[in-house]
Amino acid sequence: MELYGDYVALGAARSLLSWDQQVLMPPGGAAARAAHLGVLTSRGHAILTSDGLRRMLESAERETDPDSDEAAMLRVLRRDVDHETKLPAELVDRKVRIGSEAYQIWKTAKPVNDYGALESHFQQLFDLAKETADHLGYKQHPYDALIDQFEEGATYASARAMFDEIRRPIIELVREIRDKGRKVDDGKLRGGWDSAALRDFTEAAATEIGYDFRRGRLDIAPNAFCSTFDRGDVRMTTRPSDHIKGVVSSSFHEMGHGLYEQGSPAKWETTPLSGGISLAVHESQSRMWENIIGRSRGFWSYFLPKLRTRLGGRPDCDLDEFYRAINIVRPEFVRVGADELTYNLHILVRFELEVEIVTGKVTAKDLPDAWNAKYADYLGITPPTDTVGVLQDVHWTRGSIGYFPTYAMGNLIGAQIWEALLKDIPEPQGLMARGEFRPILEWLQTRIYALASRYPPSELITRVTGEPMTAKPWLRYANEKYRAIYEL
Repeated sequence: MELYGDYVALGAARSLLSWDQQVLMPPGGAAARAAHLGVLTSRGHAILTSDGLRRMLESAERETDPDSDEAAMLRVLRRDVDHETKLPAELVDRKVRIGSEAYQIWKTAKPVNDYGALESHFQQLFDLAKETADHLGYKQHPYDALIDQFEEGATYASARAMFDEIRRPIIELVREIRDKGRKVDDGKLRGGWDSAALRDFTEAAATEIGYDFRRGRLDIAPNAFCSTFDRGDVRMTTRPSDHIKGVVSSSFHEMGHGLYEQGSPAKWETTPLSGGISLAVHESQSRMWENIIGRSRGFWSYFLPKLRTRLGGRPDCDLDEFYRAINIVRPEFVRVGADELTYNLHILVRFELEVEIVTGKVTAKDLPDAWNAKYADYLGITPPTDTVGVLQDVHWTRGSIGYFPTYAMGNLIGAQIWEALLKDIPEPQGLMARGEFRPILEWLQTRIYALASRYPPSELITRVTGEPMTAKPWLRYANEKYRAIYEL
């Protein structure tokens, strides 16, 4: 654990440099930053793959009570060591270098619709993903190795089955809303919003909910994300937009990630058990706080007057109008601004493209056309530019291929956890309308956050909800909520 602490320290330094790169760093620092990140990543890789750590790990595994916290630490560490050992140091360094370069190009290429500037970097990063899959190994599909990096135990087949289960019900409900639903207008939520004022509102709201700003901060950046250096330093960013959801919903989304990290036990800090167990479970918390809680009637019954006070009386609408507007269902080009229903279709597009690229059916040159064709097929819209099309996300610039399905998994797990919460807290809307968020937060802290990475994700989900991940709770939630909003 002492040696692992050195690895954690290097990771924290790397995360801080990455946070700075996205929030504060001047463009001129790009080349040096790529080199610095490469050195830190290589040093961390060397620790996890060292003969000394491997010998100590093998010895500890023989001597540790299999039911203890220490055994759980060794289980998580073993997984990390096995992954890192299979990846050549040269590949790890190359990915960091190309990814850092790609991110800097993306920041300037996206606003001016210049996909060509990134095409070669995308191809290199997808080629790296194929190499990574080959080194990690897989039994049935190369995507298995990639998705498992982000969600332990997930496979191409399980992701495909998940999307097959939810795709048609989503498309059919969206079509019914379009053809038969009452009209909903969100025009009053669009306009020239003061991003700083919205940031201040969400910071105040997050404080009331239970986010500890003595151990965190909220900044505005081109893309929203949450970085954890340790449980005492959890930093969120939010993104500006012409829609009130841009800052508000993004902030509550990242707050969900941050609450999870702040709730990690102090006793496990700098050990493999610190922090959230997986991306899908993490995403279940961010999507729950953003959507199930943060777009609920009870939530805005309490916070809408505070928002209007902060914004000088805007938006000029009552609770019912605001509630319908912030939950409007309308296919849009940009994933991060999507409604709850169509969001999973955005993820489906990315999942299928990643699979097609990894299996050689699509190349980086083909991506813009392939992207647009899938948007036309699944959402009935065609992006007019690559800025709101294939360039919109930051993930591929970092080589994070296999990541996207965890967003959809998080939606499903979040609804599943919410159903479990309702058995113990049957009237959360009334609590939220009175500004009483502590019972909800404490329930989540006790059952999820305080367990950190103690259990594998599938086991944690079953412990909390009584069954493995399933789409049924989310489908029930979505149908009940949106049929009521649209009077179907």
